[in-house]
Amino acid sequence: MQIEVLEETNPPGADDVTEGLRAHMIEQTGDLARVPLTLLIRDEDHQVRGGIRGTVVLCWLQVDHFWVDESLRGQGYGSRLLRLAEDAAQKHGAIGAQLTTSTFQAIGFYQKQGYAEIGRLKDRPPGHDRVWMAKRWA
Repeated sequence: MQIEVLEETNPPGADDVTEGLRAHMIEQTGDLARVPLTLLIRDEDHQVRGGIRGTVVLCWLQVDHFWVDESLRGQGYGSRLLRLAEDAAQKHGAIGAQLTTSTFQAIGFYQKQGYAEIGRLKDRPPGHDRVWMAKRWA
């Protein structure tokens, strides 16, 4: 046996790790929906000005990336994006949403949307904390 350390985005064999984990999850939980979700804000020139990327997995929406162009912040776009993502996830059986953010990002925004802190890792990156947040729907 040998262990390789590969510093590439998607090296040969990486998908085998994902598929192995997925097979184990299905064995343990059944074949629950796994639905990728992407929501985009486009301007009149069709340029992306914000969006959300995530996945409905294990009955939860996992928000992986969430960005709104600085010039659009404070105008309700972020709230609308998140609500639409949550609505889409619920249609696929999700019972809640979870995400991570950092203390230099948008903790207050997520709290206003009903998310609660469920964990924190100090000094990731140094001088800041990584914060796990979740929201369970009634």
